[in-house]
Amino acid sequence: MEQTKAQQSTLEERYSAFKKDGYTVFESVYDDETIRSFKETFHRLQDNGIDPQQWWFANTCEMAPKQMLPAVTNPLILDFAEKVMGPFVQLDNLTLAGFPSASPENRGKTGWHRDRWANWPLTEDYTSPLSVNAISYLQDLTEEYGPLRVIPGSHRMPVGIPTEERGKPHQDELVLYVKAGDVVFTHNGLIHSGTQNTSGKIRYFFSVYYNKTWLKHTDNHSGPNVQRIVSEARSRNDHRTMRLFGVDERLQARANSGFLDTDEEMWAKWAAADKAAIKG
Repeated sequence: MEQTKAQQSTLEERYSAFKKDGYTVFESVYDDETIRSFKETFHRLQDNGIDPQQWWFANTCEMAPKQMLPAVTNPLILDFAEKVMGPFVQLDNLTLAGFPSASPENRGKTGWHRDRWANWPLTEDYTSPLSVNAISYLQDLTEEYGPLRVIPGSHRMPVGIPTEERGKPHQDELVLYVKAGDVVFTHNGLIHSGTQNTSGKIRYFFSVYYNKTWLKHTDNHSGPNVQRIVSEARSRNDHRTMRLFGVDERLQARANSGFLDTDEEMWAKWAAADKAAIKG
């Protein structure tokens, strides 16, 4: 389905804000029924696993493709990922988790970090990320459930946090009390942190972590379910889906394009070509 001009404008506005702040929040991406399905999938994986206390599951697109593939291929999120990184978007890992509750005295404790494939910023100019995270929480993030904390603009700031300060609130932090079904989309260079869950209940979330297609991926894309997805995508000439799982048949030509046009111009052209090539 083609986007309307209003939707395209919204993505452009988001992109401008993302370059400045290092994150954007897509509201109400998933409805209550879908959220319930994600939670049920988490508990099914727990029940079928070796350790019934396991609370962090990777490779979930292989273990539960029917439920989790739509999160990886969500058209709104994937369109924005391609706007941010170009049509080179690969699934690094898909994690589904249910954080157990901690004791109330741990409330407010943090763990500041930049994400996988980040680097120390050497300039305040914006640079395109090597990876991005699309995080969705499956309940409202109250003070008890543990909100997300970000330091806006830190993907463009050559600053760090001393070791002894990495578990404490930061003077420049912004606390995000996002709602169930929202998606927080972050630059891998953004300094951010969760907050301890002290609600007495499970804090559910899933993370769709994308990286550039020429990088190694963390999840194993060789399993039968994912390979079936790749095979079906190939039959549709769907390069976008194949690329998500490590098969980028257009990479070499695009990696040697001459680079005489802006990245955004070339990315838009290539993304449109990929969509136009899909059969049916």
